[in-house]
Amino acid sequence: MAPMRDTGTEVVSLARGLAILRAFRAIDAPLGNTEIAQRTGLPKATVARLAYTLCAMGYLRQVSPHAQYHLGDKVSTLGYAVLRALPVRQVAGPLMQAMADRHEMSVALGIGDGPDMIYLHVCSGPETIAMRLPVGALVPIVSSAMGRAYMWALPPQAREAHMAAIRAAAGASADAAEEGLRAAFAEVERRGFAVSFGDWRREVYGVGVPVWLDRGETVLGLNCGTRRRDLDPARFQDQIGPELMAMASEIGHRMDQLGASVWGD
Repeated sequence: MAPMRDTGTEVVSLARGLAILRAFRAIDAPLGNTEIAQRTGLPKATVARLAYTLCAMGYLRQVSPHAQYHLGDKVSTLGYAVLRALPVRQVAGPLMQAMADRHEMSVALGIGDGPDMIYLHVCSGPETIAMRLPVGALVPIVSSAMGRAYMWALPPQAREAHMAAIRAAAGASADAAEEGLRAAFAEVERRGFAVSFGDWRREVYGVGVPVWLDRGETVLGLNCGTRRRDLDPARFQDQIGPELMAMASEIGHRMDQLGASVWGD
């Protein structure tokens, strides 16, 4: 097989293909070409052509005769080998699993990706009532506890870059989204963690904290949550939040002891 030429056209096509895949969100309904075009800003004809190619490659699957798509199974292989080898997953995993088992909740580690957090590692207790989102799932920064804590901890330039992406995604609600997020910063400043009680999904309660790694150069987000709404919010604020802060500190300490960076470079 001849090697792929690194031409400008191929690079643009790759970028556009990845943009289409990124248009899909966790627990999304199927998307048609029009919705994908709106989310990506690409011409509808370009979307139709690339969606056909992505279907043929297994990265999208068509779920109706009207050109509506879900992510295909092959998407899970994109970057999976990299994620599996991340040193931070090896260090954080046992601590996260212990907390998930102790509270019968889900515990996830993530990093910002435009207007969203992308899950790098997820643990759940054996009886956890949760959405059980997989590694690679996207959750919105603006309404998730993890995202709010992550944004608070970012340096100004990185924070504003994410804020611009959030405003673009929010459209007419951009001002309200930014105002709510900046209000959450004050909560993290005061308590050390963020909460989200039904703000992302009505039935989901969660707490999020930042994790500083690589001598403060890398920021991740850590959360603990559940779908059960019959729990007292005070439990998240008085018990789970402080526990999550302690875990974040321990993850950073263990990574420093190993001399490991987040990405293993």
